[in-house]
Amino acid sequence: MLKQTSLIDQIVTEIEEKIRGGQFKSGDMLASQDELAKSMGVSRASLREAFNRLQLMGLIEIKQGRGTFVRQLTPGDFMSSLSSFLIVEKESAIELLEARLEIESSVAKMAAEKGDKEKISKIEEALIGMGRAMKNNDLDEFIAMDVNFHVAIGESSDNEIMIKIVAILRRLMKQLIERVFDDVAFDKEELMKVTYNFHESVYNAIFKKDPEGAKRSMRDHLGDVMKRIMNSERF
Repeated sequence: MLKQTSLIDQIVTEIEEKIRGGQFKSGDMLASQDELAKSMGVSRASLREAFNRLQLMGLIEIKQGRGTFVRQLTPGDFMSSLSSFLIVEKESAIELLEARLEIESSVAKMAAEKGDKEKISKIEEALIGMGRAMKNNDLDEFIAMDVNFHVAIGESSDNEIMIKIVAILRRLMKQLIERVFDDVAFDKEELMKVTYNFHESVYNAIFKKDPEGAKRSMRDHLGDVMKRIMNSERF
């Protein structure tokens, strides 16, 4: 019988380890939730919540009316799944944001130093898209363009490792942004405006080839995100 403390985390860990270890192989259909809950000595409700997390992590796929299947995975999927798992709890999300602040500030600096005209134009396109979405009050499009903005900065760094790191963070970025915007404590229109202004500041520094300005602007932006996460009721 699993201990009650952090029960769902333990269920997630146990199933993930079986996927990593090959006991549950890609494409396998897992036992029904009733059967699996009984074999693990946990409630169906706890298992269902664990399944929701595992699906968020990209490790399983729940097909309505058919069952739960292990996804076809690549080594990179485990890094992506780690990112998704870390934002379940506020403390872990803040730690990951601290790491992101350091990484993406350096990436912005590199983009200002190395970004060519074509790559910087992609950052501009994402910023224009954010502005258009803000004008139309289209939150989904705004979030999508926000993600594209950060990815374009990663590509402008001209560093394959940094590009891969930012790509890994891409799903996490979208989830974090959605959580902040979904918090009823924040005014959506005002938050879009503030977010846009931060991004515009980052873009201007990169466009002007101001590495320190780009780094500083990105730190200001991600610092603001971190504060909002710490105050958010969505965690």
